[in-house]
Amino acid sequence: MYLLVVDDGQFGKVITHEIPAIRQAFDRIYGDKSNHPLLTFVVVKKRHNTRFFNYNTTTKQMNNMSIGDVIDTTIVHPYQNNFYLNSHNAFQGVNHLSLYHVLLDEIGFTADELQLLTYHLCFTDPRSSASEAIPSVVHQADIAALKARDLFYDDERSSATTVGGRSQSLRNPTLNDVDYKILDVHENLKNRPVFG
Repeated sequence: MYLLVVDDGQFGKVITHEIPAIRQAFDRIYGDKSNHPLLTFVVVKKRHNTRFFNYNTTTKQMNNMSIGDVIDTTIVHPYQNNFYLNSHNAFQGVNHLSLYHVLLDEIGFTADELQLLTYHLCFTDPRSSASEAIPSVVHQADIAALKARDLFYDDERSSATTVGGRSQSLRNPTLNDVDYKILDVHENLKNRPVFG
């Protein structure tokens, strides 16, 4: 599971609140713990101030990192499993690598396997033929959350708001800010995925 917009100080809350809540949901759905799916939690950070360059000793020029480059030693945390991944080309300017923190890995991926999976997921967005800076499942989850908000909240501003243009009042609405709608879901649509 890839998580976005989780600050370093919130990692403990993910581990102590979100993961147990998912395991409780597994208990209700699957019953016996031997039937539970294994979890892997990776936090994706796009907003950091670290930049990387390749230095060409022949031409004495600095260039952007090559697509697919991974940095997982020396400058990363010595005890935590984290890495920087360059999954896309910069069309203009400096390429911005995403930082990934692995909070939980029950599947038992090696570092190389998880990095390769993450890299491949950056190529799977159906809306783009180019690779993206972060795995497309993160974008799809954001779109699904926006659609759910539009379905369940009575707010005329909600449907006109885009991913990049969300106002602060709509990002974190409280129960007092929103009127909820109860939806009847057609039987053919229950238990079906929703795609952006």
